[in-house]
Amino acid sequence: MEHPGGAWAVRLASAIYDGPRALHWDEGELFVVGYGFTVYAFGSRTGELAWFHQTGTPVVALAASPRFDHVIVQSEVETWAIRGDGEVKWRLAHTDVVGAAELLGGQLILTSIAGATQSIDPASGRALK
Repeated sequence: MEHPGGAWAVRLASAIYDGPRALHWDEGELFVVGYGFTVYAFGSRTGELAWFHQTGTPVVALAASPRFDHVIVQSEVETWAIRGDGEVKWRLAHTDVVGAAELLGGQLILTSIAGATQSIDPASGRALK
């Protein structure tokens, strides 16, 4: 990671073949990386590990917005909202495998591998109709 104040690097490993996905979360001043079954949050300027979260299935997507005090972690069968301090704000289990997740129009849209979609309120984790 390079920034005006310097640079830092980290080496990660995964138990499965996967490509890391990452985002810079301004609200938490964190660089969040999902890789394999783990999500890591590093201080965006220092590279210091702030927290990590272990999932039971591979991480599918990460999402963040300045409107929320948490980052959203989507694995194949669960969704978590994790605050900047690493604490879980809310958790939602799914009955179908999630293949994609994105923030769209103030909603978290989940798409199963079968093609079904579900809308979630990203602030509370409640299903929307």
